[in-house]
Amino acid sequence: MGKHASGLLLFWALILCLVVVGCSGAGTSAGNDPAKALNSISIAPNTVILTVNTTQQLTVTGKYSDGSQADVTNSVNWATSNASVATVNPNGLLTAVAAGTAAMTANVGSVSATASVTVNTVPKTLNSITIAPSQLTLPQGSTRQLSAAGNYSDGTQGDLTSTVNWSSSNAATAAVTATGLLSAAGTGLATVTANYSSITASLGVVVNGTGANIVTWHYDNGRTGLNPNETTLTTANVNSNDFGKLFSYLVDGYIYAQPLFVSNITIAGTPHNVVFVATENDSVYAFDADQYGNGSPLWKVSLLQTGETPQPPKAIAPYQGITSTPAIDLTSNTMYVVSAQKATGSPFFRLHALDLSTGAEKPGGPVAIAASVPGTNGAVNGVVSLTTACIQRSALLLANNAVLIGFGGCSSGWLLSYDAHSLTQIGVFNTGPTADVYGQYGGGGGVWMGAGGPAADANGSIYITTGDGTYDGSTNFGNSAMKFNTQLQLLDHFTPYTWALQQCTDSDLDGGGVMLLPGASEILIGSKNGKMFLLNTANLGGMQANDAGATQWLWFEQDLAPASTTTCTDDHGNVLTGQTSSYQIHGTAAFFNGTAYVGAMPSQAPIPGPVRQFIYGSGQLTPGSATAESIQPGSYGTTPFVSSSGSTNGIVWVLDHGAPLQNFGNLPVTSAILRAYDAANFPAELYNSSQNASDAPGLGIKFTSPIVANGKVFIGTGHDPVATPHPQGELNVYGLKN
Repeated sequence: MGKHASGLLLFWALILCLVVVGCSGAGTSAGNDPAKALNSISIAPNTVILTVNTTQQLTVTGKYSDGSQADVTNSVNWATSNASVATVNPNGLLTAVAAGTAAMTANVGSVSATASVTVNTVPKTLNSITIAPSQLTLPQGSTRQLSAAGNYSDGTQGDLTSTVNWSSSNAATAAVTATGLLSAAGTGLATVTANYSSITASLGVVVNGTGANIVTWHYDNGRTGLNPNETTLTTANVNSNDFGKLFSYLVDGYIYAQPLFVSNITIAGTPHNVVFVATENDSVYAFDADQYGNGSPLWKVSLLQTGETPQPPKAIAPYQGITSTPAIDLTSNTMYVVSAQKATGSPFFRLHALDLSTGAEKPGGPVAIAASVPGTNGAVNGVVSLTTACIQRSALLLANNAVLIGFGGCSSGWLLSYDAHSLTQIGVFNTGPTADVYGQYGGGGGVWMGAGGPAADANGSIYITTGDGTYDGSTNFGNSAMKFNTQLQLLDHFTPYTWALQQCTDSDLDGGGVMLLPGASEILIGSKNGKMFLLNTANLGGMQANDAGATQWLWFEQDLAPASTTTCTDDHGNVLTGQTSSYQIHGTAAFFNGTAYVGAMPSQAPIPGPVRQFIYGSGQLTPGSATAESIQPGSYGTTPFVSSSGSTNGIVWVLDHGAPLQNFGNLPVTSAILRAYDAANFPAELYNSSQNASDAPGLGIKFTSPIVANGKVFIGTGHDPVATPHPQGELNVYGLKN
């Protein structure tokens, strides 16, 4: 055969081969067998449940007409019904995108199959449990609802209070129910545990005994000055033979603030009865109230930061640091303190929240204190601002989850309110933003209250008194008693109709504080002209002629040294005439068994300056007996304190400051005198510290007052005269000698 014929034969052979191959592929999907056709396909798995961001490999199996099967995963065409929920790539890899449902379809020609897909969110797991509160000190016999929160892997939190298993390491001290209700059954320590799904959390609980906790000035927010839980000191054993000074702690500055006391608090792992002291050197101390040891504190902290010193001297020398009495919140184990300090710039105030067990600053604190209101009195560009020309003398008040702070001694008075948890400012009130500042001291209604503090009633209303200043009934409230809510919205007020005369003669209402009469809707206040006012808290009375708005007014001593007429010409040439007396009230009353005890200072010698009882009945006060012992002129009076066991063994404690540090007449400074009187046989004196030389306290400090707790009496005094470099303070502790 020739070459031409051979090539032609090869060409036709190739054509025949292509025709055969092409025919064999028709009606089949994967094989080369012309007799085998694809009947169906299936996806495995057919139902898929995934969580977000996970994957699943899908597999497609083809079933043929001859009964055979083959993997055709990479031969099919893939599609998703909802790509926002799940996607699939050409190789059948499924990816979960978001929660929801979708259908995955695979097809080959006219043959198809579908798989259903459900995508769920990531399952959360419990990482930890948090118990609130995080630490707890309770008085015996009280209860507290605990809460437990679950902290989950997705960052969320849920309430597990009724889900966890609650238990106590010492149910005799602190028992806890299945719902987290804690009962303080007995004194001591306990650990409460919450357990769920192998996760646990614990809370340390301290239960104080029946001994008192004195966590604020004058014992309680009503400023009653009564500790009714004193079972150790009685009228039988408080005498010069059995009772006296036990020891004294020295501190780094004068103690103007009243000491505070907490029973059975755990410090460094050991329970103590603790007395807390704040000094003018901006230090806070925690001392064991029962055991002197070597005189060292359980802890001490300085509130001064690097480069700071206490504020330079003004009304208080040789420097001014912590002047007001702090306030303690036992629920959160927190002490609130205001300090005054100076760095390179101007002096300023700070509010601190200290851990009661360590003295450490709590999260969120301290915060600098600032305030401003529109006005003209000392204003800059129409704005009146709080400055350290003011003194933060009035005791702090903790009420309605707020810390109330008063300022005076400057051109106008201030009352500020801070949230106790966040330390953010929630209220500002200025008592004289447009006041015409004149008079002996040029005040505009200062809030210093003779070292007392704002008071609070059971409804949460706040009460203060203000000092020298003008009054207009709308903006300026000098010489007034005032009622606020926590946000410092003014609710009511009382102002003596002789306010202008009192401004002229410096005989305002702010030499002492407010006392709420227990069981009555009335407050008792006094003025520096010896006049006392009983006011109805539901209607303080405003300013009315002859003080008709008051429930009652009376003079401290009308039967001892009657009031007389006085005249004063003010800075505007106005001649003012009215009544005054020979007494000044520089303190706050105490109340026990239906009787108020009030201290007064004579305006001049030889008039006696006694402590006097006023019996309360039918909504009125009736003057009663007075002590023979006299408070000296220039000593700034006294604030009594009463201890008792219920209604029995009432003892009226009085701190006679003598000639105190920085006294009015610049007299030689003397030691204070602690006095005790039998309330049931008033004014019979049970004891005074001058009866034994070893019982003498330190130097008197004006406006300070004693406290009594757990068989001890605590007073703050000075150890050194003002002229001494870095003068020390002295905490004197009295009790039974044996």
